[in-house]
Amino acid sequence: MRMSEAEARSRLERAEFGVLGTRDADHGVHLVPVVFVFDGGRLIVPIDTVKPKSTTRLRRLENLEVEPRASLLVDERHDDWSRLWWVRVDLTFLGSAQPTPAEVTLLAEKYPQYSDAKAVPLMLAFETSQATGWMAERPGPA
Repeated sequence: MRMSEAEARSRLERAEFGVLGTRDADHGVHLVPVVFVFDGGRLIVPIDTVKPKSTTRLRRLENLEVEPRASLLVDERHDDWSRLWWVRVDLTFLGSAQPTPAEVTLLAEKYPQYSDAKAVPLMLAFETSQATGWMAERPGPA
């Protein structure tokens, strides 16, 4: 069953992780799991020092500098298929910068690992546009 945009944004706000999709210069797709915070209009993805990185020049950032349009997919999987849902939100990359104290607080409230501001030297900011989603129809009473 198609989800309303309000429901999709509500589930996006509560989701713990997602998959960020970007495109490279040759229009190849690059997917990476991310954590994020959503404040109703902007989506913030931390580039942190908590998890090891193989390079300081991340492909997602290179891709976003070439093509600022991206998508984020969040979902819930469950053995009970009546509880399945997914949300996709279209994004426009606004830039990367050091997070503000307010952004660090938002991140730390959702992810305690980020309570040390030094754990997030850089964040990616996105403007959100259309959020769409789907959820399984709950079975009615028998």
